[in-house]
Amino acid sequence: MTVRARLNSGQVKKEIHASSVESRREIAEQAAADARTAAPVLTGAYRDGIGAVAHGDEVLIVDDDPAAIPKEYGTSDTPAHASLITAASRYGHYYGTRPGS
Repeated sequence: MTVRARLNSGQVKKEIHASSVESRREIAEQAAADARTAAPVLTGAYRDGIGAVAHGDEVLIVDDDPAAIPKEYGTSDTPAHASLITAASRYGHYYGTRPGS
């Protein structure tokens, strides 16, 4: 006699995602540390604003410096530093906009 069971793949993905928050937070902390190391320092606000946060089962690498976006992506007269993007890309797939695109 053969017994077959079908898993609800959507539910399995949700449970895996929820159970991996701590591991993903640790990875995000390491990526944030790498980004802080690579970040240029003038006042220290860009570097010191970099961190990892978890909201529910979502884990993010963030920078709370109000000027982080132009520093990360550059402007017409300032090159992009891309410290967060580069660090995030080392640890997994980066989904956001890249400088110059």
